[in-house]
Amino acid sequence: MSIHPVRILVVDDDKAFRVATGALLKDEGYEVRAVSSGREALDVLKTEQFDILLSDLVMEGMNGIELLKIVKEEFPRLSVIMVTGFGSIRTAVEAMHLGAHDYLTKPCNNDELVIKIARAVEDRNKTSEIERLRSLLDEENDFANIVSQNDRIKKVFKQIRQVADTDVTVLVLGETGTGKELLAKAIHMNSQRRSKPFLPVQCSALPESLLESELFGHERGAFTGAQGLRPGKFEEADGGTVFLDEIGDIPINLQTKLLRVLQEKQVTRLGSNDPMGLDVRIIAATNRALEPMVAGGLFREDLFYRINVFPVTLPPLRDRLDDIPLLAEHLLKKHRSLSRNELKGFSPSCIHDMMNHSWRGNIRELENLIKRAIITAEGEVITRLDIRGATDEERPGVESPLTTSMPYKTYVDQVLRDAEKKYLMRMLEESHGNMNEVARKMDVDRKTIYRKISEFGIDVQVFKG
Repeated sequence: MSIHPVRILVVDDDKAFRVATGALLKDEGYEVRAVSSGREALDVLKTEQFDILLSDLVMEGMNGIELLKIVKEEFPRLSVIMVTGFGSIRTAVEAMHLGAHDYLTKPCNNDELVIKIARAVEDRNKTSEIERLRSLLDEENDFANIVSQNDRIKKVFKQIRQVADTDVTVLVLGETGTGKELLAKAIHMNSQRRSKPFLPVQCSALPESLLESELFGHERGAFTGAQGLRPGKFEEADGGTVFLDEIGDIPINLQTKLLRVLQEKQVTRLGSNDPMGLDVRIIAATNRALEPMVAGGLFREDLFYRINVFPVTLPPLRDRLDDIPLLAEHLLKKHRSLSRNELKGFSPSCIHDMMNHSWRGNIRELENLIKRAIITAEGEVITRLDIRGATDEERPGVESPLTTSMPYKTYVDQVLRDAEKKYLMRMLEESHGNMNEVARKMDVDRKTIYRKISEFGIDVQVFKG
């Protein structure tokens, strides 16, 4: 919610539209000023601050497209919604490419207008929050590579700050692609071992014989092809940290050797009988449930208790959707060099698509998606994402009756309805079903909330507790 009343500037040479729209928006709690021309709008913008510009596309003198170009250059933070009386999709698409947030066709449906204004306000607030969080991330260099505003990730930050400067073995739990190695590296970089090596070992990527040599090293002639002495990762990481990724995939006989390393703080190269003292910290990670593996004899119980001293769980991306706008901006900045264009960000529709995807591949999937989008982007703003299989059917409990065979207006109406329902359910979830809190966050009265809950058939009790 904005810290000041949202101010809207309405620009239209039709007096009846200005009066009716101004009255509607004032009833919704917005501050409204209406002018009759693009030139008058520019004069007002030079002396007053507004959050939303609602402008007609077809006006005498300066038309809406000309006004939009000037506004985006001189007032880039102003969100613009265009209105056309001719239903010209081509003109509306041109406006969107030039930076308009959304568009409407006359005669405007009042509910649709209110929803689009509310969405523009929400997206503007999210942009401001992203900028604020980015500045905070610049100040917190110790975790600058872990981008989040999510409460569950903040809890993880607290945990790793507590354990980082100890030598306690940490077990990082989480699905593939959630950033387990990044978290392990953050633990290392915030420890007294930060000046020493951080060596990751992907336990699932190597066959048993190579993994054994990779971890423990070997002497010359230890096995066929061992032409010389080679230190293992434990030896190379002396004074630092070894990160054992996907430890649940280590074969059972190697688990026995690893247990000995942890118990005795010694390592012996293959082909040697001389153990060497070991000064390394172990951080392990897995995407598998180890307890059932222990019960089934696939993972040693004593090794499990050795590595499970301080467990830390990384939530999947679908449980931290509030991080997606911030993560998307971070990844765009990280991979911007892949594009020949000066990319400035994502369109609101892209953010909406990302917020409504199931993200089975987690952050890794998001990063790959954004790389593709950067490479294929044609303008300054990424307006299209190649989210393959991003259907709402992948998300439990979310209905998605949309089909490409629908008439255009029916499709648009259904998209708006789905988006509104998801937004309301997200607010209910965040507020634990507290109607006063939902109304405050959405900046609407309680009657509107109850009406929408009834309209969408939402069971509020699900969110309470």
